[in-house]
Amino acid sequence: MTDNGDSLIEEMREIVERHANQLRTPTTLEGLTLYQLHDSFRAFHTLYNPRLCVVLRGAKEVSLGDQSFAADEAAFLLVTVDLPVVSKVFRASDGRSHLAFTIDLDRHLLVDVLQKLPTSIDIPEETPAGVIAAPMRPPMLSSFVRLLRLLDNSDDARFFRPLVLQEIYYQLAKMGLGNILAQFASAGTRLSQLGKATAWIKSNYRESMSVEELADLVGMSLSSFHRHFKAVTLMTPLQYRTQVRLQEARRMLLTERTSAGQVAAAVGYDSQSQFSRDYKRMFGAPPYHDAAKLLRAS
Repeated sequence: MTDNGDSLIEEMREIVERHANQLRTPTTLEGLTLYQLHDSFRAFHTLYNPRLCVVLRGAKEVSLGDQSFAADEAAFLLVTVDLPVVSKVFRASDGRSHLAFTIDLDRHLLVDVLQKLPTSIDIPEETPAGVIAAPMRPPMLSSFVRLLRLLDNSDDARFFRPLVLQEIYYQLAKMGLGNILAQFASAGTRLSQLGKATAWIKSNYRESMSVEELADLVGMSLSSFHRHFKAVTLMTPLQYRTQVRLQEARRMLLTERTSAGQVAAAVGYDSQSQFSRDYKRMFGAPPYHDAAKLLRAS
């Protein structure tokens, strides 16, 4: 990192530290969320929506299927579909808190940017994975710091937010990510079709699911749907639904006074024993023991 890059990162850290008063802090800038964690978190299961993940101090590792993607000061993450992931968050090596922010992707602004690019973007046949790690470059840092500065200038934020976001998308396209962004933003691409499929599963995970009907819903043949779904999410549709179900089950166990059997039924399981087996496989312990352990640690 150059001296200028270091100074931009330091300025962003200072802004995040002032505005992030809890682990996760939504901001007045739509789609911008700040994070400040004083302890490392290992194997935290969560659901990502399409976003940019930028780490300013410490590091983050996101696991999807059998692959892992790392973010730190030198690399950020681009997420292009809704994904159930395992996230590991680490403090800085000197013990200081982890600082980061995320920016939800704005499809309408992105389409506008892609239409204004000086050269057209070819959308490849192959579908990219739903998460990629990209190197941080000085122009990206400059764009990111301009966005964060708007937190200190609320009168200017409404006008400048869309302009700065367009600048960020333009910089992403310039660094070779334009084809991925075009797949995300454009109707009828494989990625947009799969985005509809993951959105349907998120909203209907409690219901029985026919993969054939889901493929038909998004306008793909069954074989093509299976192949591209796994290429993007690194899991099958049924594995995806299972992860969404189990993440919701864990949330219910931690926040609601209800039994494991009731939770199993609420998230769509017909068999409590199957629910317990799947839960233990994903979280390492049966539902009751896992929830009790997490509650004791909180």
